[in-house]
Amino acid sequence: MKELGSCVGPISGEHIISEAVIRVLMADGDFSISGLPWLVPGEEKILAPKSLRANCLCVKHNSALHPLDDAAHYFFASLKSYLEQDAGSRHALVSGHDIERWLLKTAKVAAVSKNLARGRTPLSGAFSRNAAILDMLDDPRQWPEGAGLYCTMNPGDRTTNHPRFQLQPLTNGQEDIEALALNILGLSFVLLLEPLDEIKYPFLRGATFRPGRVVISYPSSTNWITMSWDDSKTHEVLTVQFVQTAPK
Repeated sequence: MKELGSCVGPISGEHIISEAVIRVLMADGDFSISGLPWLVPGEEKILAPKSLRANCLCVKHNSALHPLDDAAHYFFASLKSYLEQDAGSRHALVSGHDIERWLLKTAKVAAVSKNLARGRTPLSGAFSRNAAILDMLDDPRQWPEGAGLYCTMNPGDRTTNHPRFQLQPLTNGQEDIEALALNILGLSFVLLLEPLDEIKYPFLRGATFRPGRVVISYPSSTNWITMSWDDSKTHEVLTVQFVQTAPK
């Protein structure tokens, strides 16, 4: 964020994935990573939660972006609990814009620290909207029309609940990042950073733009996470129907 000219030193270590989110994912077990350019293909490495860091933010901007970490922690913790436990009807409320901006921040930190790659080759870290990224992080109103979070699952799709967060950069012909394919605890999304063009992005045809609510339905209870959006649009409900417990 040095282009803003408002950094206050020193440079501090920033978790590539928020430490609070890492602790939600690992629960009482270990935290492992795979798919990074410095790992052998197929290798999975166990790390301590504090290990996955990059020195890429000053103290001031690290603190300024911390509310996005809090929002992501609440979202991941609520969704994981609702997917794993039928503990009666529960309800959570989170800003969808904060989740979008946290995903963008996470991708940007991963990119500038050379932890995003195509195959084994690290990407340059450039985004197609590099000049606008800082504004998009600062203000949800700076996102282009049609840019944002899309759920790419269709009614009737089956998924396996798992404690994973997966992020894959989608690039243009110049290898600039313009979208992110995401899997959040078994649910599939795409974060589009460009204006929507269904000819250019055919995989988003029929996708649910900015879900207004994620409903997890059990035989005897219903849990939901409401995602609030300040964009004057109608937002569809994403329903996850409990089928069976996955074998451990």
